[in-house]
Formats: sequence, structure tokens, C-alpha cells
Amino acid sequence: MADSVNLALDDEMMAQATGGITDTDPYGYVCEATVIKSLGTASDRTLYSVDADNGRTYQARWRYRSILNKGERVQLIHADDGTYELEPILD
Repeated sequence: MADSVNLALDDEMMAQATGGITDTDPYGYVCEATVIKSLGTASDRTLYSVDADNGRTYQARWRYRSILNKGERVQLIHADDGTYELEPILD
């Protein structure tokens, strides 16, 4: 009976179970996001927590001198190295 209830875990389910983000987003533009808070600055980049329009929460780097405030909208980019970066939304 136990075999009949076994469930194969895919990447999405593992991410939800562990609270992490799997590397399943396509590289490049992912979607727009809303800034939740700053997580600190290192070198020339600030790390922010953002709520993305795809329903996920990400930690992403902002490489500009300006400071993002809670509620600001940005573009979420999946970089080639697997990290996430934020870009301004251009009109």
C-alpha cells in the first residue's frame, strides 16, 4: 500500500518543501517584481527580496547606486551564472 501513495518529487515540489528556489527559470528576463526589503549591501551591489509576478519570492542583486524602496517595481533577470538580478523598468 505504501508504494501506491509514493509521489515523485519534481523540482518545483522540492523548492516548496525546502523553501528554496530551484534553477528552473529561463535565463534572461523572468517577469516584473515588487521590492519587499533590502537584505544588505556588498561591494557595489545591494541584495533585495522581491515578490515576483510569477508568484515566487526571490533574492536578487541591484547593481545601481540608487536605493530601491519597498513597493517599487523592477524587472527580474535570471543571470547566466544562476543568480538573479534586478533591472529598472524602462518606460
